[in-house]
Order: sequence, then C-alpha cells, then structure tokens
Amino acid sequence: MSIERSTELLRLALPWMSRQQAGLHPVSYAVWFEYVAQTNPALRAAIDDHLAREGALDEFATHALFTRHVADVDPETAQRVVDQVQRMLGGLGEAAGAAGTHAARYSATLGQLAVALARGNTARGIDDGAAGIAHNGPPPRRLADVVAEVIADTGTMRSQIGGLQQRLADSRREIDRLRDEVRRAREDALRDSLTGLSNRRAFDQALAACLGQAGAPASAAAGARDARALIDAARAPGGGAAPQARGAWVLVADVDRFGRINDAYGREFGDQVLKAVAEALRTLVPAGATLARLEGEAFALLAPGLDAAAALVLADRVRAHIGSARIRRPQDDAAERVTLSVGLARARDGEPAQALLERAGAALRQAKDNGRDRVVSAG
Repeated sequence: MSIERSTELLRLALPWMSRQQAGLHPVSYAVWFEYVAQTNPALRAAIDDHLAREGALDEFATHALFTRHVADVDPETAQRVVDQVQRMLGGLGEAAGAAGTHAARYSATLGQLAVALARGNTARGIDDGAAGIAHNGPPPRRLADVVAEVIADTGTMRSQIGGLQQRLADSRREIDRLRDEVRRAREDALRDSLTGLSNRRAFDQALAACLGQAGAPASAAAGARDARALIDAARAPGGGAAPQARGAWVLVADVDRFGRINDAYGREFGDQVLKAVAEALRTLVPAGATLARLEGEAFALLAPGLDAAAALVLADRVRAHIGSARIRRPQDDAAERVTLSVGLARARDGEPAQALLERAGAALRQAKDNGRDRVVSAG
C-alpha cells in the first residue's frame, strides 16, 4: 500500500474515531482503518449494525470488534495497521539518508582539496601519499578536476536539501491538516447536530470534570459574578440572613407535551420547536455554565457557583422565558405556546454524577406530575 493511500485512509478514519465513545488509541484506529479501507466486509457489516442500534461504539464494543474481526482475521493485520503511520514518515527518513550520503561524499572531496591547498602543490595534482614517495596507483587528480567535483557535489547537496525541506514542509502541512480535522471532528462529536448545543456526551464530561474538582470549580467565580443580579433578586427582604452555600446545580428541563406537538404538526415542526427552545435557553446561560440537549425534548444546564436562591431564580427564568414565547404553526399560521417543566438539584459532596442526574430527573417528573410548566427543586 502506498504512502499516499495510507495517508488518505488515516484522514478518513480519524473523523469516525472521534465520533465514538471510545478513546483515540491503536485498537480504535485499527478497527476504523479496516472499516474505511473496505477490505474487511464482516467488520464493516458488524460496525454498521452496531451503529444502527446503538449510535456509537464504546470501549467494550471497539475491543470486541477488534478481537473478533481484526486480530483474528490475519496475524499480520495488527502489525500492518501500525506500520501505516510509520510509513507516513518513512519518506522523510529516505530523503534524510540520501542527503547524509551526499554530505559524506562532499566532506571527503573537501578534505582532499584542503590537503592539496595545504601542500601548496596544485600543479602536480592531489595525491593522498606522502611527499617524495612514488605513487604506484592511479595518477594524481588535478586540482581543477577536484574543484569541478566540489561544484557538482554542491549542486547535488543543494538539490537534496531542497527536496528534504519540501518533504518536511509537505509533512508539516499534512500533520496540521490532520490535527485540524481531529479538532473539528472532536467538536462535532460533542455538539448536537439539530440545535448546535452541547450533546449528552459533552454534558457528561463537563459534569464529571465539575464534580471531580476539589473545592469550587475554577469557573465558579465567573459564574457567581454573572449571577450576582439573580442572587440579589432572590434574597429575602432584610438582607441580614447568613449567605447560603454555593455549589454546582443541575437543571433538567423537558418540553411539555412534545409528543402531541410532533403528532399534530409533524416532525419538521417539532424540530423547529426544539431549535427555538435551544436558542432561547442560550440567552440565559451564565458564564461558566454548560447547556446541552440530552436527547429528544430534554435539555440540561450545569451551573457552578450558585446558591440555592440564585439557582431557583435561574430555573424559573428559564421556565418563564420559554413559556412567554410563541411559535407559529405551519398549517393555520396560528401561534403555539410551548412550556417547560424543570427539575433542579444541587451536587452533594462526593455524589456521583449519575446520582445527581437521577435526583434532578426525579424533581422533573414531580414538576410534570404537579401540572407541568413549573420548577421543582430536589435541594
């Protein structure tokens, strides 16, 4: 397989790898290299089937596919896949080796010239033997011939170095392009394609990072400053009460009766509703917070650095802002009112992310059971 073909397959494999729930490691690369190369029909069929059912490959599925369809197909496959990346740099080694060989020749020729000039006997020629000793080998070389060879070798060296510089420049551009492609693919893998918000994967990562930090997150101060108006508005009259503890809050919101909207006006209008809700929510997100579409009509907001009063005010503003908007219906050009039910929960010390989400989800279900279009806090 040529270097050009290997590079092209690497370029095709990277976006696929970045969209999965598995890490960017050699096993993942081996699986997706075989997939995009289309040389392993059984593997390709297994991946397509898994993606149709689950949407993405996790670590377990990736290793299982590698074991079943890559490692066991051909004992040399794993080594061959690893070689593809190495071959991308192989051309650079060859060019550098050729330049080194010519540099050695050039050095030897210059050495001969230096000896002749040191002896000051340029008319007789260049002879490696000691002065006054008969030369039984080929006749000495004339200085003019050596100078001509130096000039020729200089041209060769310049050509070799120019070629090496070009290969280095080409490789650097290719590496930069692949780096940009990986970055874009990673960003796409963390973005919801319909609304442009973060997706569930990005939200889970942000939540895990927030809960994993000791003390207040680095972004908490910025979030608290931007939420100062919310805090002041939520304080009870008198202002003499002790300040409340701040922490990370998870707000889970669900579009009320979204199934009815979809059934009555179609999926296209339902998507329009979700995009409108996303845009409206985006205007309310404080600095340091993460807004995401979890799935379907469910949205979530992770807001660090708020106290209970500020979190409640933020949640109710989210609910009221969405409820005050109207979306024009496609059939009769009338306006459709959309409301949100909101569940709210504060992260407890040492609480796993899943437990926090479950408490927020339970509060959301209570808000729906109590009549929808309201906020319920799990504290």
